[in-house]
Amino acid sequence: MTPLLSVTDLEARLPAGALPLDEVGQIDTARVTLALEDATGIIVTHLPWLLDADTGDIVSPLPGQFAESVVAICADIAFFRLSDRVSSSEDDRDRYKENVKLLNTIAKEHKGGLMGPDHQEASIVEPNEEEGITDSRFFKKGEIVG
Repeated sequence: MTPLLSVTDLEARLPAGALPLDEVGQIDTARVTLALEDATGIIVTHLPWLLDADTGDIVSPLPGQFAESVVAICADIAFFRLSDRVSSSEDDRDRYKENVKLLNTIAKEHKGGLMGPDHQEASIVEPNEEEGITDSRFFKKGEIVG
């Protein structure tokens, strides 16, 4: 799966010199790419609807209302993994936890469902006399609630 960010994108979001260097003094792109892949995997675990059903890759474009947040979370998680700051600093652990909490909020809120598009647990049922539904009501887990 293609990471949500490229090495260049991550570098642009961080202070100069923040990324690890290889033995010749260049950015260690292999290590950074692995951290970005890990971060993308963590995000997709929380937001499985970001994967295209046909290709198995990240949907493009990302849903506009969440795109910048998801990309920022990817940058944070990748940087945390590269610097091992999640386990060494209480502030960084708290920030990591807040990122995961935001992912869970996005998963709950996207298009009104708990698992994103086409996976809502609750939706509106339109009136349909043929099916015996005379008014709009909420439909939840296979049962009409009303």
